[in-house]
Amino acid sequence: FTRIYYKKHFFTYPLAVGNVLRGLSLWECAKSIASYIKIRLFPIKEVYSFQDWVTNRFGSRLFSIFFKTYTEKVWGIPCNKISADWASQRIKGFSLSKAIFYAFFGRWFTKNKPRTLSDVFYYPSLGSGTLWQKVADEIVVKHGVPLALQTEVVGIEHKDHAITAVSTRMVGSIGATSMLKQYWVDYVLSSMPLRQLILSMDPIAPAPVVAAAKALSYRALITVNLIVNKAHVCPDHWLYIHEKEVRIGRVGNMNNFSLKMVDAVTHTALSLEYFTFTNEPLWSTPDHELVELGKRELERIGLVNAVAVPDGMVMRTAEAYPVYDSDYKQHLTCVLNYLSTFKNLQLMGRNGMHRYNNMDIAMLSAMDAVDAVLELELVAKLPPHKSVDSVFLT
Repeated sequence: FTRIYYKKHFFTYPLAVGNVLRGLSLWECAKSIASYIKIRLFPIKEVYSFQDWVTNRFGSRLFSIFFKTYTEKVWGIPCNKISADWASQRIKGFSLSKAIFYAFFGRWFTKNKPRTLSDVFYYPSLGSGTLWQKVADEIVVKHGVPLALQTEVVGIEHKDHAITAVSTRMVGSIGATSMLKQYWVDYVLSSMPLRQLILSMDPIAPAPVVAAAKALSYRALITVNLIVNKAHVCPDHWLYIHEKEVRIGRVGNMNNFSLKMVDAVTHTALSLEYFTFTNEPLWSTPDHELVELGKRELERIGLVNAVAVPDGMVMRTAEAYPVYDSDYKQHLTCVLNYLSTFKNLQLMGRNGMHRYNNMDIAMLSAMDAVDAVLELELVAKLPPHKSVDSVFLT
């Protein structure tokens, strides 16, 4: 169950006609329909930005209500500076006419419903970390391959269009060469940010490639996880906050994903998402201040009283979302063209491909990368080399 918070009203998503009319009023709905008709008659012919793409499909009125504020919270740049690629990738095949159709008749037409309107999904009872633990068990227990945690790649040696070795060090260790560890490799499957991958190359990549990699940017995510002294807060899995008066972008109610992830049946676990850049003050705000910010903003939108939140904790992800700014495609193309020359490198994952994919698509990209390696081995008709270290770095 998902809702959108806008002007002190919660809109269900996928849209329900009665709910929309109560939240927007007949007059606002009429203006939205008129705006949609106008853009269908006189569409934007040269579509460059996210704003152009969405306006063409929903009209300027609904764009400003249901897309603009939240999108600019997520990315930190104006919608007319975000590439249309992001919209076409995330909400392709969707328009106001389909939204209205499924709002009225969606319960009878579920077979070909657009993915963005999906209201059913599978989720592990102990959280998505269950998936990664299962993979780790397969690697370490079943196959006896070590898993190097809390490490960072600091050097990628290559020769004749093949990566020959990868150097790592423990996260947090600086300068000491004794902390470095080197792995000789046959194949590299990389999910690290493309910028970091390029800057780790030894010999260094050509200057235009380095410049392109440095131009790729990432949006950081701060997750403020709060314990609420209430067994039930709201029916939602996700709440999207389309309000400028608060910085919070999205609220996840973990109780509704699985009660097994809650420490006590009398508590609710809320996950508050704040989007920022690492050079913004919010990123370096102390944890206790972020917890207090989350409590105040939950109260301001009328979800939870601050006094009902006894505790919380904060997690930071520096490169959570690859940014689709107006120039990203030319930089990405330059980087990918260079990396495609390496015959034993496979890219995977959201940051590894610089594509803002959902979790399931990112996981499929890893499967595709493994399949590509197996195909190379099959074509070569050679067994895997035994002279190299087998290790997974994460």
